[in-house]
Amino acid sequence: MMAHIDPRTALIAAAAPLARERRLATLTTDEICQRAGVDAGVFTSIFGDLTGYLVAVQQVFMDRLRDRIVAVTAGVPPGMRRIQLATESYLSGCLDERPLRGWLLEARMRPPVLTGLRRQNRTYYMILGAELERLGWPDGAAAARLYLAMINAASIVEHRSGVQPALRAALWHFLEHGA
Repeated sequence: MMAHIDPRTALIAAAAPLARERRLATLTTDEICQRAGVDAGVFTSIFGDLTGYLVAVQQVFMDRLRDRIVAVTAGVPPGMRRIQLATESYLSGCLDERPLRGWLLEARMRPPVLTGLRRQNRTYYMILGAELERLGWPDGAAAARLYLAMINAASIVEHRSGVQPALRAALWHFLEHGA
């Protein structure tokens, strides 16, 4: 007997395979519903529209990245090594889900999607800023904002070209010599 999957879960699960097949600009809600085996009216009642769907997909994507980072850094004491592990985990997670990340990059200027990104960044600024202050940075919050901007820029370059060891080395250099 097959387990019942709720429509929201099925619709969100449809995102990754669809992202491997097509760009966001050509996607329709009907295609999502067909892939998920869910009626279009159900889609509308859950997400409203494609942007509402993307906000939910983005949240799941960010939750998976966060869970991955937490798992990799669990038990690692605060400091440079933990920041590096978190950074590597984030960058690798973005690459592992490159097609879905591509959709989210395409959607990032839609106001609700942008709001989710800003919320995530604020959380990371606070966590990373406190950690950098413990490492001796005079203004950990400012350094965290710069470092996160650098990570995001690196993730976009890697999205296009794969792992970039020189970019990652530059991130470590900033952390090690910026204080």
